[in-house]
Amino acid sequence: MEFKDRIKITALAIASLAALSSVIFLITSSSSFKHYRRRRRRQQQKQSSSCYLQSHQKPQLSFKRVLIDNSFSQFKHLNLHAPNSSNLHPYEAEIKNLIENPESFEDLYSDHQKMSDFFSYVWIETEAQLKDLAHTLSKHKVFAVDTEQHSLRSFLGFTALIQISTRNEDYLVDTIALHDAMGVLAPVFADPTICKVFHGADNDVLWLQRDFHIYVVNLFDTAKACEVLSKPQKSLAYLLETYCGVATNKLLQIGGNAHYQQKC
Repeated sequence: MEFKDRIKITALAIASLAALSSVIFLITSSSSFKHYRRRRRRQQQKQSSSCYLQSHQKPQLSFKRVLIDNSFSQFKHLNLHAPNSSNLHPYEAEIKNLIENPESFEDLYSDHQKMSDFFSYVWIETEAQLKDLAHTLSKHKVFAVDTEQHSLRSFLGFTALIQISTRNEDYLVDTIALHDAMGVLAPVFADPTICKVFHGADNDVLWLQRDFHIYVVNLFDTAKACEVLSKPQKSLAYLLETYCGVATNKLLQIGGNAHYQQKC
């Protein structure tokens, strides 16, 4: 093979490699660009609904009645008596009386009702509705309670939702909108003649006292009852399926949490 032919072959090979490299570069660049656009789009969508947006004010900044601060100082109980009295539980006497003279629960739960497949609720977001709810609850011997805590962009967190159920109705209380008026419910929660049913009430009791000075007097905890009765499980899902024939759906629970988180 002559020298000129070798040069031609070498030049052709180099040109082919250069063309191939250009094609690979274009493909890679196009893929990277598409990936960048997808990532950028996801970031924009996330930012549009993110609670970290500076344009979204923290809801707790609108609270006028804040009972706690972000320090680790001792919790101060609601003082029902003299200003200089000791920092004791304000309903200690009522609770001791219930312990010494427990009431019968047969009258409260004898008329068991089948749970309806249709779910409806009353949304409480105004002070007038809250007062009506307190009046309604005062007429019942028992009602069920659950709370939801929100800690995003907050050191200690705050109560964002209270769920209350009577035999006839379910209520969702928007405690973000009604934070400064929640004391309206304090008397019915402290009434020793009304039983309040919780499931795993440890945090609920803490949050209600801390955020609203709402004290729970006469409490029945179904999780504690499971422990006392040595049940194989103590989850709410187990109790609902075993005794009420209701299978819970966790997807609905996640969807419910998303609503009040978006408000923050």
